[in-house]
Amino acid sequence: MWTDDATAVTEAVRYLAALGHRRVARVGGAASFGHTVIRTAAFDAAARSLGLAGAWQVATDFSGEAGARATRSLLTSVPADRPTAIVYDNDIMAVAGLSVAAEMGLRVPADVSLLAWDDSQLCRLTHPTLSVMSHDVHGFGADVARTLFGVLTQEGPGSHTVPTPVLTPRGSTAPPSV
Repeated sequence: MWTDDATAVTEAVRYLAALGHRRVARVGGAASFGHTVIRTAAFDAAARSLGLAGAWQVATDFSGEAGARATRSLLTSVPADRPTAIVYDNDIMAVAGLSVAAEMGLRVPADVSLLAWDDSQLCRLTHPTLSVMSHDVHGFGADVARTLFGVLTQEGPGSHTVPTPVLTPRGSTAPPSV
């Protein structure tokens, strides 16, 4: 089972560029994961096609600690050189990034826009609420279980795609103030 991560990443980068962001970063996962490879390539292609002035990618282990470290590293640059928007490959890292921005005295979304992946309840409990590439995580898990059972019993469809994540703008994204 898989999602069309390339289309979703491209939509996220286009959305941020449409808001006026020219320096966009992505905090992703380890390159050993297939979806990370797809997202990395799609991010690079989208940034290149939109002529973004800066596009950074940082690989992590998907943990909150790694997301916080990556965010701190990205945001300690000189203001004119740091990203004005960051896309995270999961909501845990995005919540950690939101905390780091606050710790550094940066306002979200006035100083930096943040966009998460997944859309768990965490994204709706933060302040501001996190903009996301949303998909039904619980539905996906149930579909995985049904598909696995079908493969084991030889009665299921086997490999198939699931719905592409959908952009859900919320309070953490806005045009850059810089």
